[in-house]
Amino acid sequence: MDAREDKQYAMTTVLVAFIAENAAAIGASEVAAAEAADIAPAYQRLTTAVGAAPLNTKPTTEQATTARAALLGALPALLGPLRSIATKTADTALLARATLSKGQLRKMKPEELRDVSKALFDAADAQAAALLPYALTAPVLAQLRALHAAFAATVRSTSVLIDQRSQGNETTSELLRALMQQVYELDKPMEVFRLLNPALFGGYQRARRVGSAG
Repeated sequence: MDAREDKQYAMTTVLVAFIAENAAAIGASEVAAAEAADIAPAYQRLTTAVGAAPLNTKPTTEQATTARAALLGALPALLGPLRSIATKTADTALLARATLSKGQLRKMKPEELRDVSKALFDAADAQAAALLPYALTAPVLAQLRALHAAFAATVRSTSVLIDQRSQGNETTSELLRALMQQVYELDKPMEVFRLLNPALFGGYQRARRVGSAG
C-alpha cells in the first residue's frame, strides 16, 4: 500500500470499531444499517490479504549479495589457470572465454554472471587434467562449483518475491477500493443523523477523518 492507502486502511480500522460500538443507534436508519453491515466483511477480507502479502525481501537480498561476493572472489582462481592453459595451447576460444576482468564480472547482471560462470566451469571440466598442475584438483573445483551453485540459487529469488509482493499489493489495493466504495455508500444515509443524532454523526465524522487527518 502507498501512504494514501495506509491512511485509508487506518481509517477503516477505526470505522469498523465505531460501527460495531454504535450498531443500535445506526439501526435507526434501515438503509444506513444495511450499508454498515457490509463494511465489516469487506474489512476482514482486506486484513486477510494484508496479512498474507509477502513483504520482507531484505534477507533474500542479503543472501544473494553474500553469495555473489563469494563467487566473484573465487572466480579469478579459475580464470588465471584457464588463461594460462589457453595461452600455452593457443586455444583462442578458451582464451576469449577466460579473459574476463574483475571489473567486467562485477558489472554483470545476476543472470549473466550465473551463465558466464557456468560456462567457465564447463570449460574447466574439459580441461580437468590440464588444471591439475595448477592445484585445481577435483575437490577444489567442487568447492568453486558449490559457490556457483549457491549464487545461482539466489538469482531471481529477490525479484520473484518483489513480484509476489506487487501482486499482493495489487490485490489489497483492489480490496481497499471496494471497501472504500462501501464506506462512501454509507456516508450518504449517515447524513440523516446530522438531525436525528448529532453526537452519533459527530463520532462518525471523527472516525472518517482518520484517513485524512491522521
